[in-house]
Amino acid sequence: MGAMTSNPSPVQPRPPLPDNFYAESLLDKVALALFRRLVQREIGYVSSKPGYDGLIEEARHYQLQPGVTAEDQQKMVKTCLATIAGPLVPPVYRTFMAPWFWAPFLTAIFTPPFFKFLVGPNRYDVRDDGQAGGVYAERCRFLEETNCKGLCLHMCKLPTQQFFKETLGLDMTMTPDYDTYECRLSFGLAPKAVDDDPSIPKGCLTGCSAVTALQEKRLDRGTVCGK
Repeated sequence: MGAMTSNPSPVQPRPPLPDNFYAESLLDKVALALFRRLVQREIGYVSSKPGYDGLIEEARHYQLQPGVTAEDQQKMVKTCLATIAGPLVPPVYRTFMAPWFWAPFLTAIFTPPFFKFLVGPNRYDVRDDGQAGGVYAERCRFLEETNCKGLCLHMCKLPTQQFFKETLGLDMTMTPDYDTYECRLSFGLAPKAVDDDPSIPKGCLTGCSAVTALQEKRLDRGTVCGK
């Protein structure tokens, strides 16, 4: 099974992962490089670290910039997603996919190979309500590497949900589990408001990588991280 590398939190216990769990295919590496270029262009910062480590450092750098709010983080990600979609995909999707019953199922079928570079191994599954049209990530790489609820919410969950609804015309709920670091995407299912979502804990996760930096920079956690 390979050497074990991840250290589980005492409060959010997770089994260690094999060292090749997040092995990257050529498609993953290309998608990651392109996504990093978009992020770098939006935030004006380029990490010297290669690959996924560089993406995490860039996300953290932007999160901790004075004056950058949770809403700014969400807007940055939505801009990147809109660039990826380009001018043609949104109107085509809104016309031939979003209004029709097959949209959740087909979207979930095509998502896993293009989602893996960011979250790691994932597969087609049911939605949160048990209906067809879900994608399940076994152990989200972004959450695993950052251990930060704020980055998860404002640079992944919320902007992705907003992008699907506002740009593609399809409801989508992203449901991360902050104990196991699993995550489920439910296409066609409207998300709850953050304040009404019992699955989102209040405060920081145990061992959050941003806590010390927030204190050192004297940044308000509520402004940067939200709930």
